[in-house]
Amino acid sequence: MPVTCPFSSPDYLGGLANLGEVEVHPAHPVAVLRRPIPGTARFDGVGPWPYRWINGPEDVEALFEGFRHLVTLTVVTQPGWEPPEEGGLNVRLLKQHFVYDPGLPTPELSRRGRRRLRKAERIGNFDVVTDPEGRLAIAELYERLKVRRSLLGGFFDMPREHFTTIAALPGAVFFRVGNPPDIGAMACGLVIGDFLQVLHMVTTESGLTWNASYLLMKGLQDEARARGLRLLTGGMPATGADGLRAFKERWANASLPVHLLCIVNDAEAYAVLSGARRPQTPFFPAYRDAA
Repeated sequence: MPVTCPFSSPDYLGGLANLGEVEVHPAHPVAVLRRPIPGTARFDGVGPWPYRWINGPEDVEALFEGFRHLVTLTVVTQPGWEPPEEGGLNVRLLKQHFVYDPGLPTPELSRRGRRRLRKAERIGNFDVVTDPEGRLAIAELYERLKVRRSLLGGFFDMPREHFTTIAALPGAVFFRVGNPPDIGAMACGLVIGDFLQVLHMVTTESGLTWNASYLLMKGLQDEARARGLRLLTGGMPATGADGLRAFKERWANASLPVHLLCIVNDAEAYAVLSGARRPQTPFFPAYRDAA
C-alpha cells in the first residue's frame, strides 16, 4: 500500500528556504528545491530533507521527467528503499539510519548509561507536547543550538518556519523532557507509515548537565513501543563526532540503508562544471565538492 509522506510537498519545502527555492513539478503535486550554481546562470536541485519517499517506479520517473531544466538533481531516498537491479539508475549507498524496532530485543544500557538515565529520571519528566505554543519552543532551542554548534550559514541552519511547517503536518509529534518551566531537551518528528521518524533532537545547556537526552531517548523508545512503530533517529552526518555515533548506537537495535539518487539532466554542462574533480571525487554533484 502506498505511503503518504509530506516531505516532497511545496508547503513542507517552503520551510527550508536555507536549502533552496521551491520548484513544483508541472503535472504532479511534488516539488524539489532549486539552487543557483555559483558562477553560472544555471540551476540544480535537491530533494527534500530528510528524504524523498519512493513508492514505486512512477515516483522515480516523476523526478526525471519533471525537472529536466535543472543540470542535476540530488535526491536522498527513504530508509529501507532498495533501488531496482535493472533500470540504469545512478544510485549510491549514502548511509545507514539508526532504528529502534520494538519487535526486537531492547538494547541494554551500560552501567554508566543506566546511572545517567536514573539521574535524569530523578530530575525531569518525559511528555508528549500537543499545545501549539509548547511545540514551537523547540524553534528557540534550535536557534541556540545553531550558535553552540556553529551551524549558522550551513546546511542545518534551519529557519524558524521549518518548525512551524512541521507542527502543521498531519502525524506531527513533539516531545519534551524537563521539570517545568525548565526544558532539558525536545524532539520533533513525524509518523509515516510504520515509522516514527525523528527530525530534530535538541538538548539545552542545562539539560546537558543532567543527561536529559537519555530520558528523551528512553521516552521515544517507550512511545514507539506503545504505538507499534519503528523509531528512526537518523544517520551520521558527514562531520559527526564519534561520541554522537556511540550515543545513537546505544539506543538502536537495527539499521536501514539510505540511498542517494543522482540524476544528471545535462551531461555536457555537468562535465564542464565538474572539471578536474569529476574523476576523483565520490561527491555528487562533483562541482559542489569543496575539496
